[in-house]
Amino acid sequence: LFNRILGRRKAITGPPPGVTRDPDAVRAQIGDRDVRLVDTGGYTTDSDPLARAISERALRELGDADVVLFVADAAGITALDEVFLEQLRPFAAKLVLVVNKLDTAARDDQVWDFYRLGIESVVGVSAAHGRGMDELEEVVLSRLPSELAVGGLESEVSGSERTVANEVDAPDHGVLTEPEGSASEVLNIAVLGQPNTGKSTLVNLLTGSDASLVSDVPGTTRDVIEGEFESAGQTVRILDTAGIRRKNKVSENIEYYSVTRAIDTIMDADVVILMVDAEKGLSDQDKKIAALVVERGRGLVLGLNKWDLLPDIPNQFEAVRDRILFLFPVISFAPMVKLSAHFGRGVDDLLAEARKVHRQLNHRVDTGKLNRHLAKWVERTPPPVRGRGRLKIRYITQVQRLPVTFIAFVNRTKGFPDSYVGYLKNQIRADFGLSSIPFRLELRER
Repeated sequence: LFNRILGRRKAITGPPPGVTRDPDAVRAQIGDRDVRLVDTGGYTTDSDPLARAISERALRELGDADVVLFVADAAGITALDEVFLEQLRPFAAKLVLVVNKLDTAARDDQVWDFYRLGIESVVGVSAAHGRGMDELEEVVLSRLPSELAVGGLESEVSGSERTVANEVDAPDHGVLTEPEGSASEVLNIAVLGQPNTGKSTLVNLLTGSDASLVSDVPGTTRDVIEGEFESAGQTVRILDTAGIRRKNKVSENIEYYSVTRAIDTIMDADVVILMVDAEKGLSDQDKKIAALVVERGRGLVLGLNKWDLLPDIPNQFEAVRDRILFLFPVISFAPMVKLSAHFGRGVDDLLAEARKVHRQLNHRVDTGKLNRHLAKWVERTPPPVRGRGRLKIRYITQVQRLPVTFIAFVNRTKGFPDSYVGYLKNQIRADFGLSSIPFRLELRER
C-alpha cells in the first residue's frame, strides 16, 4: 500500500511476515496535498526482542500522524488485529481501517465483516492492483488538517510536514551548467558498509533520533531509511542502508533486494561514507563497495568505526591508514576518519571531511585558467614522441560533475600513454584543490 500511494517501489515487500522493520518516511503527494508518508513494521505480540522493538517503533509513529491507516487482510479479522486495535483506540479520531487484498469484485463482500470493529471509516482496496485507491484518497484528504499548505515539496519545512502513518504487514557527458565554486544546497550522504559496522548507530546519532533499529542481529536494516539534519549551516540528507555481504552469502530474496537498494543509493548520494570495522580492517567486500563509489564518481569518506576497541598504541591511525592504502591504493584520495559512533567520537571530523569532499565535487574549474595551467604542465613535462611524432594536447575543459569529468582534446588517442594521463590528473589535483575526490580525464581526438 505504501508503494502504491507513493507511485513507485520503495519499500521492500515479500510473503514472509515482518519484512518491514524500520519506519520508512518519505515525502509524497495525495491528491493536491504534500504529505509525509510513513511505512512502519508490522505489529506483533511476539516476545522476540527485535520483533518487540519493531512493534514499539510502529506505535510511536502514531502520535505524530494526522491520519493512521490500519491495514487488515480481507481474509478475515484475526486475534492479533483485535489486540492491535485496542492499542489504536486512543487514536480513533484519525483512524482509517483499510481492508486490503480485495483483488477482484468477487471479494468485495469480505469488507462488511470489518464494520463490526466499530471504526467509523472503512475502505476496501487492493494495493497490488490499485482497486479502491480513489476512495481511500478521498477519505485521507478529508482527514488532513485544512491548514495544510498546498504546493511543491520545496516549500515545505520539516516542522510543518503532515504525516500519514501506514501500518502494514508486509554516462552522458553534457555541458556543466553550475557556476564556478557553486554547491548544491543539500548535502546528500549515503552510509554503506558490511553488516554490523555501526551504520544505523551513526545515522541515529546524526539525526538525533532512533529511526533506524540498532541490533546485534546482522541484516536488521532492510529498506533505505532517510533522515535529515543541519551541519555547519547546511542541510544534510542522510540515507541508512542495509549491510552488504558477499553475493555468495546472500540466500534470501529479501536480503538480495535490500543489498540492491543499498547499492542504488550511491547514485542518490553526493558523498558515500563507507563504514569499516577498525578491528577487522578493510575487507574484500569493502573494496568492492569503494570501487563502485569511485566508478560512479561520488565522493568517498572512510569511517573507521569502533576505534575505541583498538589498543591505544602510538601512531595507530597512521599504521591502519597505510595498510588500507597498501591493500587498495585506488582510494588513496579518500579521507579516512577514526570514530566511535557508539560514543559519538570523531563524528564532527567525519562531517567536516564530507563537507570538504562535497565542495570539491561542486568546484567548477574555469576553462581559460585550466588551459593556462596545461601550458605550464606540458612545458615542464612534454608528452612523449610516439610513432608519427610528438603527441599534442590542444586544450582541456571540465564538462561535468557527479562524476567530475574533464576532456582533453588531443591530436590522436591511439598510443597515448596512460602514464601521461596520470601525470595530468595529478597536476589537476594539485593545482585546483581536488585532492579528496575521484574524477575522470577522457581523451578526444581533434
